[in-house]
Amino acid sequence: MASTTDIAHRYAGAWLEAAAERNTLDSARQEITAFEQLCRDSEPFVEFITDKVIPGDVKQRILGEIFEGRVQDITLNFLYLLASRRRARYLPEILEACREILDDWDGIVNADVASAVTLSTGQEGDLKAGLEAYTGKSVRMKTTVNPDLIGGFVVRVGDQVFDSSLSTQLQRVRQSLAS
Repeated sequence: MASTTDIAHRYAGAWLEAAAERNTLDSARQEITAFEQLCRDSEPFVEFITDKVIPGDVKQRILGEIFEGRVQDITLNFLYLLASRRRARYLPEILEACREILDDWDGIVNADVASAVTLSTGQEGDLKAGLEAYTGKSVRMKTTVNPDLIGGFVVRVGDQVFDSSLSTQLQRVRQSLAS
């Protein structure tokens, strides 16, 4: 059985490739952003779209009433396809997969940075430049403060983690001393 992530990536890729073939990718990007905003702002919409009990034909009719004339035909047809195949409940994950695919196409990687203290603008710039040199891609950084790190920072880029935190270094020293 396919995982939710696999399903989301398969549908997202198909939608984006179809939009690219029809030279409507820019409009699809705008609609993806609008749907992401809708999912963030409208709990009733998310409840409706993810409800497994509502039949596909009912979802199609309601989606048509809401979005016909407001989104391009390829997007409306995509929503109909999701509803007919009982995959509409995966729309939030599909939108996330779309963002990942578009970032990959655009040469952008996301980096999550946790630091013990707030990084200065210069430190953020230096870290971003180093990550861009390492990945060969443009980096979109999201920074958070985690005082539990004691000092230093932890960077996650995709599946890779770079941990230069003082808490990890102290843990390694403890392990060395224990053995």
